[in-house]
Amino acid sequence: MRGEAAATAPVVSVAARRFPICGSGARIDCVVDGDTIWLGGTKIRLADINTPEVSSPQCAAERRLGERATLRLQALLNDGPFELRAAGRDEDRYGRKLRTLHRGGQSLGDVLVAEGLAHPWNGRRESWCG
Repeated sequence: MRGEAAATAPVVSVAARRFPICGSGARIDCVVDGDTIWLGGTKIRLADINTPEVSSPQCAAERRLGERATLRLQALLNDGPFELRAAGRDEDRYGRKLRTLHRGGQSLGDVLVAEGLAHPWNGRRESWCG
């Protein structure tokens, strides 16, 4: 039932705003990494992709790609308004809201995948280390 409620949740339009990279202090609107953001004080995981880790990478290449994915997501978010859509389950096991982000009918996650900065999320993490 929980997943059904999330699937029928309305699309939320998010007005243009500034998304810095998250640092210390309050996290209201900021980018954690290539697939996690804070929006209005709520932690959101992009449900359709998985990006390289920056906090605990398995290799140097993963860290570099993770940093690029983080900066690219920041640029995409700072480019203007976007839509937030529910995606299956409402939350992941860490309490992050699971959502997809869209602009002009395209998933911002798909943009990152097309640029080689993300893998489509298929339920398991793929290696970035060759």
